[in-house]
Amino acid sequence: MPSRSRYRTDPTQPTPSQALRDVVVRGFGPAAALALANVALGRALVRRAGLRERETAVVRQLQSRRTPLADVVARVASTASDVPASVLHGAVAVAVLQRRTHQWWVALIPALALVLEASGYLAVGAAVNRERPDVPRLDHDQPTSSFPSGHQGATVALMVVYALMARDVRSPGLRAVITTACLAYPTTVAWSRVYVGMHYPSDVAVGTVNGLASGLLAWTYLRRQPSDLL
Repeated sequence: MPSRSRYRTDPTQPTPSQALRDVVVRGFGPAAALALANVALGRALVRRAGLRERETAVVRQLQSRRTPLADVVARVASTASDVPASVLHGAVAVAVLQRRTHQWWVALIPALALVLEASGYLAVGAAVNRERPDVPRLDHDQPTSSFPSGHQGATVALMVVYALMARDVRSPGLRAVITTACLAYPTTVAWSRVYVGMHYPSDVAVGTVNGLASGLLAWTYLRRQPSDLL
């Protein structure tokens, strides 16, 4: 598994030009390839009316089991993962990392994870333009494409970064708590986005993949020496 030891083993400060090169080559290059795959998959999903009907049935079945408590949890999780919240979340993470590590190239990682995910999400959404499920909305409607889930992608991208950083927490108990939270939170967001009627299950599944990829690409964006281990 990747660990922050890749930055401890080689703490050499890169120049801005070196970091920019690696961001483009090792970050945006693979992210662009992933976006193209997303477009192909998304357009295939849009053409499959039968799949859309089956996924809509899943959303309706989930909503048929509504309870007041589930409504509150779903709305809170859905709102807490929207764009302003994710940007604020990432900004706080960058500030904390910079203060603790004094390494701007490490502090950059959460922001890069969000930028990689968001740029791909916006490009893919514009190219695919999948309509949202024809079900009641329990959250405020949004003009963007249903495919892929940007809320889920951004959440997973940040949680991947936090989980990798947690591997260097000395306390086993605290490390376990952080890792569990990094798994539980995006799982709750995925459920909530389907529950509130904003996404099909496939939107959330692809958003999860995008978030995983964005988090890992951000984590490994910088070349490290001598072996450039993950």
